[in-house]
Amino acid sequence: MVLILALDTATSYLVLGLPHAERAIRLGRRHAEVLWGELEAFLQQAGVGLRQLDGIAVGRGPGSYTGLRVGIAAGLGLARGLGVPVTGVETLEATALRYRGRVTVAHTTRNGLCYTASYQIEAARSETLQAPHRSRLEALQPTGLFVLDEPPSGRALAHLGIESLEAGRTLIEPLYL
Repeated sequence: MVLILALDTATSYLVLGLPHAERAIRLGRRHAEVLWGELEAFLQQAGVGLRQLDGIAVGRGPGSYTGLRVGIAAGLGLARGLGVPVTGVETLEATALRYRGRVTVAHTTRNGLCYTASYQIEAARSETLQAPHRSRLEALQPTGLFVLDEPPSGRALAHLGIESLEAGRTLIEPLYL
């Protein structure tokens, strides 16, 4: 089994994931303060050492500038320090992967807007029906299940990371909207 560590700081949650474990902690804007301690505790609880990791997957958003930078910097630093590849994965898609069928995901921002996208989820596979974009929350016309301000799945982030690395994608391009 490929062992990918996923981390996402694009939302108000710190999300950590491995293919077999996950943790989501609501932090608001305190990601930088607690990331390393929570990461250490998460890996210890999961019984995984840093040297066992085959790669790093980082949530690339959409999200706040500072939130994305904290996670991306941490992921790049870990990957370079460990000598493993790193890739970026979509935060909204990892949120939608908690569900099945048509899913519209939205994460609100501080200025009355939201980041949103729609997916068709079947058997842990997703098809993007509407790409991530910024919208007014009241203007949304969700299709299927509507998911608001929920954290991405850490396991889904890790699995998306495995798929991305197996496809040779090692770029992290933040999704600022």
